Amino acid sequence: MYMKINMKDILSVIMKLVQLKFFYFVIAVILLVIISNKFTEAQKERHEMKKETGTPLQKVSPRGDQWLVETKVDSLVRYAKTLEGVPYRFAGKSLQGFDCSGFTFFVFNKFDIEIPAGSANQYGLGAAIQEEEIEKGDLLFFRGPDQGDDQVGHVGIVISTSGEEIEFIHSSSGGGGRGVTINKLEHPHYRARFLGAKRMYSRG
Repeated sequence: MYMKINMKDILSVIMKLVQLKFFYFVIAVILLVIISNKFTEAQKERHEMKKETGTPLQKVSPRGDQWLVETKVDSLVRYAKTLEGVPYRFAGKSLQGFDCSGFTFFVFNKFDIEIPAGSANQYGLGAAIQEEEIEKGDLLFFRGPDQGDDQVGHVGIVISTSGEEIEFIHSSSGGGGRGVTINKLEHPHYRARFLGAKRMYSRG
């Protein structure tokens, strides 16, 4: 069976296909332009927000005059809480295990707040805070566990917000080396040893 091929019909089909492809190409270009404009606007908004909140400095001074935006404190505390359950390790400063000051050292330095290891060394930095002014991200300091010990022997990070009962996260050697855990300041074991609070940044 022989079928006669009409060249006019073939050319007509080809032209229709070309037109259809060009139509889709134009639509794709328009969509790309719209998406690009939206992305540029979002980038501008983020830049403006950053300008309004300010850029945090990177180092802490003995006076505690570092500027730190609120969202960074929230991020620091949120991250610290993800480490709950990491075991206690004497002189530990890594995810394999922390002692109390190794934990605060690890968390704060991760957020570019440079503090040394050693609870006594950390106690020598920052601004002293009255108990009624304690806020999320502040450090709480405690005497050592031995009776009559008046030296700094323990430290933790406040995770509660102002007006709430004060809670802190720390790496504890108690209970058989239980590691990173959360406690309330009003717990008798900690209330009796409480020395004071320090802030390693200022809120501007």
